[in-house]
Amino acid sequence: MPKALVRSVPAIRCGDCRQVIEGAVGALPGVAVAEVDAGSRSVAVLYEAPAEPAGIDAAIRHAGHRIAQQAGRTTS
Repeated sequence: MPKALVRSVPAIRCGDCRQVIEGAVGALPGVAVAEVDAGSRSVAVLYEAPAEPAGIDAAIRHAGHRIAQQAGRTTS
């Protein structure tokens, strides 16, 4: 069963940010959906193994964005 993860990424400001993050996270094996909402400056991900939260966070950071400290949630 897929899990959902949401991260707050304060520096999301434009369509280019969205494209870069969705491309980086969406390319991870096990990620079914990676969707950036520039209005709420958040990234929502549906994933299953072998993807994991630490790898998703690393992909967001590798794309050049910082994740807000208190902002993540994961559900199963």
